Amino acid sequence: MPLHLVTGPANAAKARVLLDAARARSAASPLLVVPTTADVEIYRRELAADGAVLGVRVERFDGLLRDLGRRAGVPGRTLTELQRERVAAAAIAATPLERLGAAAATPGFASALVAFAEELGEARVEPPRFVVALRAWAAGDAARAPFAEELGALILAYRREQDRTGRRDRPGHVTAALDALRADPARWGGTPVFLYGFDDLSPLQRDVVDTLANAVGAEVLLSLTFEPGRTAFAARATLHQDLLALGASEERLDAVADYYAPTARAALHHVERSLYEPDTTRVDPTGALVALEGGGERAEVELVAAEVARLIREEGYAADEIAVVHRGLDAVAPLIDLVFRTYDIPSAVRRTIKVGHTALGRGLVAMVRCALLDASADELLAWLRTPGVLREPAFADRLEARARREGARTAREARRLWEQERWSLETLDHLAEAYKNHGVRGLADRVASEVALLLAAPYRRAAHVFDAEGELDARVAAQVRRALRELAQLPAELQPDPAALVNTINNLEVYVGSQAGAGRVIVTRPQSLRARRVRALFVLGCNEGIFPAPARAEPFLGDDDRRAINAASGLRLRLHEDALNVERLFFYAAVSRPTDLLALSWHAADDEGAPAVRSLLVDDVADLVTEGWAARPRRRELGAAGWPADQAPTEREAARFSAAAAPPATPPVIGHLRAPAALGPLRERHTWSASQLEVWASCPVKWFVERHLRPAVLVPDPEPMIRGELAHRVLEIALSSLAAEGGLAPERLPEARALVAGALAEHAEDYKISPNPERLRSALRRLEVDLVRYLEFAAHAGSTFAPSRFEVQFGNAEDPHPPLELDGGALRLAGRIDRVDLDASGHEAIVYDYKGKTATEQAKWLEKGKLQIGLYMLALRHVLGLEPVGGFYQPLGGAESRPRGAILRDADPGLAAFGNDRLDEEHLDALLRACAEAARTAVEQIRAGALDPAPDACAYTGGCAHPTICRCVTS
Repeated sequence: MPLHLVTGPANAAKARVLLDAARARSAASPLLVVPTTADVEIYRRELAADGAVLGVRVERFDGLLRDLGRRAGVPGRTLTELQRERVAAAAIAATPLERLGAAAATPGFASALVAFAEELGEARVEPPRFVVALRAWAAGDAARAPFAEELGALILAYRREQDRTGRRDRPGHVTAALDALRADPARWGGTPVFLYGFDDLSPLQRDVVDTLANAVGAEVLLSLTFEPGRTAFAARATLHQDLLALGASEERLDAVADYYAPTARAALHHVERSLYEPDTTRVDPTGALVALEGGGERAEVELVAAEVARLIREEGYAADEIAVVHRGLDAVAPLIDLVFRTYDIPSAVRRTIKVGHTALGRGLVAMVRCALLDASADELLAWLRTPGVLREPAFADRLEARARREGARTAREARRLWEQERWSLETLDHLAEAYKNHGVRGLADRVASEVALLLAAPYRRAAHVFDAEGELDARVAAQVRRALRELAQLPAELQPDPAALVNTINNLEVYVGSQAGAGRVIVTRPQSLRARRVRALFVLGCNEGIFPAPARAEPFLGDDDRRAINAASGLRLRLHEDALNVERLFFYAAVSRPTDLLALSWHAADDEGAPAVRSLLVDDVADLVTEGWAARPRRRELGAAGWPADQAPTEREAARFSAAAAPPATPPVIGHLRAPAALGPLRERHTWSASQLEVWASCPVKWFVERHLRPAVLVPDPEPMIRGELAHRVLEIALSSLAAEGGLAPERLPEARALVAGALAEHAEDYKISPNPERLRSALRRLEVDLVRYLEFAAHAGSTFAPSRFEVQFGNAEDPHPPLELDGGALRLAGRIDRVDLDASGHEAIVYDYKGKTATEQAKWLEKGKLQIGLYMLALRHVLGLEPVGGFYQPLGGAESRPRGAILRDADPGLAAFGNDRLDEEHLDALLRACAEAARTAVEQIRAGALDPAPDACAYTGGCAHPTICRCVTS
């Protein structure tokens, strides 16, 4: 009989039967089909070891399908996954949808439609027949009918759009090949086919087995891990019966314990034989079964990694004799990869990453968006920062700084700024032109050229081979080129528009990580290990909701609906088996693979501390071994750092443990400047800004960062700073214009308001408070209101002094006035006085310095380091030849408009000033002398480099403005 089944539990020597059969039939060039690529390599080596190098060919099932198409002479190429999704997208767009409209707008709907259409194709259910079945199912049911009509219309549209491409999908291609072989069996050539390691077959795979065995007459030998009546195999009972119904003969094999290491044989063999069975026998698990519990997800992975490292370092295990499996590998693979690399464990962790999440991919997506869509300035910067685009990455930093300062928010605006200073970004024009003239095909060619240039850029100066980053870039480039080429092969009406194209490129997936091989720990899914053994196996994530995995809802038709459709129409739509039985089978397949050690691990909480529940599958194993095994696992606490020296997998981890266990170290506070290169320029400098000394007096570290280091920033200047500069300019224009014709008075307020509005309109672009247009309009309006309110206050303030001089600059080489000299010229001060008001004689003067919402009274000048007004009053006397009778910090916003400062008790008696700001002449002179002395002290400290932090009120809103530099804990 052509179809022969070899059944039995795990470790029943099924592989030996198939391999012996393959060797015996090597003259007929048999085909050995195994589940995974890693299995292909393993069994090729095993056959080669016995001399069967040329006789037996080892392939995955996809290789068998390719052989079917080639020998059957079925022409043409199948639609790729990406092309099928475009076909689905076109079908969705062409179908009016109401009941399914909301679902159709979700990202995964097209993929679900492809999968469902292919499921029907595998079952040989043609779209018209499926539509008839749906109508029979929905007949007389007003709720079902609209859904049935829309689903049927989608399947018809999918086939119609597929036919437009001139290609078949994979089920269509395979079934065509099978039909051709049924019509002409001689095409197969009599090649025997042996299938090993499969615990399930899809309908298409069953069709292949049936065709080869019963229609073509080829010898087909299929191994199936199955024992009648056992709970572990309940999910495969239907498959077993279906294969027997195809006329298969069956050879049943018994379990063999010889594969296990002698010290582990009793425990591991007992687990394999009794899992899920009502066997009350318990065995001692010592040395063979290990329970591990992590306080969190990372702690669990670290615990497993430490055990793996110990086996390699102390027990003499080869790395490739150890496997780690996780049911939800996609989610946890990056964490496993990170921890294993941290612990210096060579591992094969294969996972996928979206193209848009890689440096090159993100840059390519940004480039295409900038060329074809309304992209943002950030996307232009992302492209410019892609490795290989700029030789000087700092150019992009400068563009970002300018874009932020000038409010360039779109790629077009940012490009205009770039091209004003640099070269033309013609690449974007070439891409746009290629797409406009030749569609996706032209764009594909152009992107391929750009990708080649980007890949080559880091290697132009010297001959290098790709490092890990370069290898990932090469994979990304290949995937993008392949995707664009596949899209270009579609009819023009099925090709994506620019937005869909960018989204497609962004969501392409590439593999990262190493392939399984010699010298690497295998990290995979439980079901991928079913065709091979390992010495030690670690099953991670034995938690409810992970292993067993939760059942997935079928997107279109659940099992109840499928049964009803089958009953109404005679179809045989596939039912989704009981999810728990499938998970039990996967778990059984995993725990039966190790020969020496089985470790089950779980975590008590996630990494945020939310409790997690241990899987009942662990309890199934715990019921077979000494009581209390699962209750006494090896543990690692959530947030644990490093390992004790006697357990540490690396010296680095031992050092981390020691550091974590040591008392917390207080970082050193910033020290005084000592380097001659830093102190020399400070000691040689003689002229100092009054505002600089005021900043030093408030906090020396703030002065050091902001006035001495002056780091370049990417963001615009703070809005209060620019607002203040604009306010100064507007008041200078308004008050000087009023002063020229009699000064500010209540009756001239309308003129003052007009002057403020005109000056704001004229200079708003020169002092751009915000790059955001909406925020800018609001800020300008608020400033206008504040300035007008201040002028109204000033007009009624009762002062007999008139604003006369504005923005008076002194001390610097380009200033019209010399510096203020103290200590006989040893100390010289420079500054800019906002406003000077003079009395009628023009001899006495009051200084004003504009502030935002608050002003400091004279009693707190020295305490808060406010020296400017005192020093400016001295400058009036010694530089401008005026007699200072007062000086004020004038708030321009806030509820209180009265200035704060110091004024002679009898000077300008009508001025609306606070009473405690009026001083007698002796106290005012003492205050000015104290300000001068504070300035001398500040200069001495600067020249000594005495950076003593004052962090409590350093920042504008309180606290330390530069904590990472200061490193001083605030009170």
